[in-house]
Amino acid sequence: MHYPQILERTGDRARISPPTHARAIRERNRALVLRTLMEHSTASRADLSRFTGLARPTISEVVRDLLDEGVLRETGPSQDARPGKPAVMLEFDQRAVQVIALDLSVPGHVTAALATPDGRVEHRTTRALAADPAAAIAALAEHLASVADSRPLGIGIGAPTGSPALLGLGPRLAETLGLDVHVFDDADLVADAEQRFGTVGSDFLLVRLGTRIGTAIRVVGDDGAPVERSIGARELAHVVAGGDPGDRCPCGRDGCVHAWAATPALRRRLAGADADAVLAEAGARLGTSLSVIAAAVDLPTILLSGPSDIATPPFAEATAAAVRAASHPSLGPVVERSLLDDAVLRGAATRVVAAAFSPR
Repeated sequence: MHYPQILERTGDRARISPPTHARAIRERNRALVLRTLMEHSTASRADLSRFTGLARPTISEVVRDLLDEGVLRETGPSQDARPGKPAVMLEFDQRAVQVIALDLSVPGHVTAALATPDGRVEHRTTRALAADPAAAIAALAEHLASVADSRPLGIGIGAPTGSPALLGLGPRLAETLGLDVHVFDDADLVADAEQRFGTVGSDFLLVRLGTRIGTAIRVVGDDGAPVERSIGARELAHVVAGGDPGDRCPCGRDGCVHAWAATPALRRRLAGADADAVLAEAGARLGTSLSVIAAAVDLPTILLSGPSDIATPPFAEATAAAVRAASHPSLGPVVERSLLDDAVLRGAATRVVAAAFSPR
């Protein structure tokens, strides 16, 4: 099992006080063992020693602690035909690890849950944010920590770049709960969730429709591991799509994709108008711009993710038609809607687990 490369925005991790040297070594050994088990699915103690380079006594100590905590489980003797007593195999119990996942992609609201790396979402709730968003989010995170089966591994937050709800939030949560806090772009989290739990089944470009137009590219490397290529694609929001959508882009220019297809601007134009016509025009502008990226990176699929009243079938069909019109008839990508529930929350759990169990 492969977990994503961790690319957080600079300065977006809030941590509790640094550990002592001895504790840091124990934490590193623990992370190394867990990361190895996640990648190999199952292994014996001898396998772990060979894969990690750690001494057998060290492996035995780490495994004993993890078994006591319920994070690992023994699955029975090895089926390999070797002389002597069969080795006892171990595997990582993904349901034993919970992450406090927070989705801030909708302005003025937070959706939160306890999420596990195998895609489970429990105690999900959505609340409106009042005058002090950080206080409301911290209270919700405290509640989730109190109902967790065990101490949560960390806190993962998905939000569009520049979300005002993030101001002061990471340090406050870290201080209140004593947990590592990770902030990620919501488009990246949706892409991670689609790659692990979705049905796309190929390399893809994800387009996240929200307060901005976020994008993320996911491909699979030769070794079968996910490869993240998001940074260069994010400038799609400020590609000039032409025309006059009636809204100026925050960058100061007219006709950017952001002004055409970001949800706040679209909802203003939808008020009292023909919804299908408005969405079809926005989808066509988005598709024309997407065709340039699709041709450059040669990806077979474009996934559209966003609110159900925006990422509608007419919007997706108009986007697909514009992409086809600007692409080679036999080589153009397929445009699909992302239908995965709680993708930001599930992606946050995946990311926090990968960060926590990466050797430092």
